Amino acid sequence: MTANRPCSRRDLLRLSLASGVALATGLPAPANASGPVVRAEERPGFARKRFLESMNCAQALMEAWAPALGVSVDDARRIAAGFARGMGMGAQCGAVTGAFMVIGMKYGKSRDDDSAADSETFRRMELFAEAFRERHRHLDCSSLLETDMSNKGGILLAKLKGRYTERCPDFVESAAEILEEII
Repeated sequence: MTANRPCSRRDLLRLSLASGVALATGLPAPANASGPVVRAEERPGFARKRFLESMNCAQALMEAWAPALGVSVDDARRIAAGFARGMGMGAQCGAVTGAFMVIGMKYGKSRDDDSAADSETFRRMELFAEAFRERHRHLDCSSLLETDMSNKGGILLAKLKGRYTERCPDFVESAAEILEEII
């Protein structure tokens, strides 16, 4: 819900529920329980912008999709916080793990016996990984940034060479574009 878009029935229900909970608990009601929903065609640019503001690739991806999937932006930020810089170890790129989390939020199982949801989740993760590799050759942060991101020296080198600002925004935007194609 923004100034440009009228309140949908879903927004109204969400705000009503949040207001009811707030009244029952004595807490102030949030203006918007989950954050603004970003339109699909705007998500890649939004994710890129959020990365440049926060320098956390996983959070940028999660923030772009969370409200549309019923997750608050604050919760999305907390969930994705530890996945930047290849999970802080130079492993899987945070844009990739953020995309995998979005796929899980959309298709992941909520019941133990839902093997169809597992199959769909992993199928889409494979599609994502294949497309990301096709564009960037690698999925891991160290390879993408051409430095060992598992140690402070590699992290400093990436920063000094400007790799976070030169390469990572493209990885985030690319991950968001791929997500739009496969979701």
